[in-house]
Amino acid sequence: MKIIFSVYFLFACLFASAQGNTKENIISIASYEEQPILSPDAFKDVPEPYREMVSKNTKPLPNYYELSFNNNEALYKKVQKKVDTPEDMNTGNIQMKQTVLSFGVTVEMYENYKTQKSVSSRMILDKEFLISEDLKKIDWKLINETKTIGGFTCKKAQAKIGDDLVEAWYSPDVPTMAGPGIYWGLPGLIVELKSKNCHYIAIEIKENAKGQMIPPTKGKQISREEFKKLVDERLNDFKREHPNNFKVTGQ
Repeated sequence: MKIIFSVYFLFACLFASAQGNTKENIISIASYEEQPILSPDAFKDVPEPYREMVSKNTKPLPNYYELSFNNNEALYKKVQKKVDTPEDMNTGNIQMKQTVLSFGVTVEMYENYKTQKSVSSRMILDKEFLISEDLKKIDWKLINETKTIGGFTCKKAQAKIGDDLVEAWYSPDVPTMAGPGIYWGLPGLIVELKSKNCHYIAIEIKENAKGQMIPPTKGKQISREEFKKLVDERLNDFKREHPNNFKVTGQ
């Protein structure tokens, strides 16, 4: 996917200037597309004669996010973007109706790199919850590979997170430790990232503007452990009540 940038030399000047500017009310905004990656087990409940056909013709809908950032803070927000996809998907003689539900998806996430703290707002169905916690450091390995993305020379990094080998491409020309989702800590903006569950790509970067990044406040305060338990309970309840024809999204 091609990244949309305004005239490149304007951004080169913009970020060169930003490197010498540490004012926290000067922010930039990167827009990301998140494409979920289906696991091999995603179609295990589909009858064998149709499993291959369904897997080849099923593509998850992308999610879209905006990342506001400066040298010391970042605010990551889910945004609504209309995607022209029919509700009913025809696959040969099979017709599937898909209802998308949210169990644990991130609505907003604020990160402060000075205090090493984060506050995130997450959804379970139609209810929001707040999780405040320490930022989890990522043990990135910097790799001597480069590629050009949207006019920026980006460098490669990898990290082992659990059983997931994450690959990131970041731009040292954009002075921030921020990135999409839970990913942060590299010496430049993460422009592209691929994990076993999803692929993030920056599709637009907007010019610097004055403003403030305010942590989310809407929702019931809850610990990560309590939230995970609640997600599992609600998800299991819903599966029992609606065993067919739904898709769950989460993060």
